[in-house]
Amino acid sequence: MRMAIAVFAAVTLVGCATAGSLEERAPTFQASTTKTDKTYAMCVVAHWVRIAPAAHVVEAADGYRVIVPDHAAGVDELLVVRSRANGADVVLHERIEILAMRAYRDTARACL
Repeated sequence: MRMAIAVFAAVTLVGCATAGSLEERAPTFQASTTKTDKTYAMCVVAHWVRIAPAAHVVEAADGYRVIVPDHAAGVDELLVVRSRANGADVVLHERIEILAMRAYRDTARACL
């Protein structure tokens, strides 16, 4: 019984992700836009809140982060928007890359 509980706990914790750990994973989408970092981030979050009402934007030293938190797993979606001279570079990291979550990627493309 103790072994079963230990295995369950280990499997549960493996799925946890923080914004930092998501950035260590290979991105599921990368692009550049001529929009400013703020304009692009606001476009994305306006769409993402329809999918996940807790989605929000966090200002960072080099641009913005659009985050979809998950209370059980940490962070589900992380879009890093870095400012550059002629617009912004965008990188999307996802905790789970599945077809059902494609709406996040589609919106990231549509806002370019």
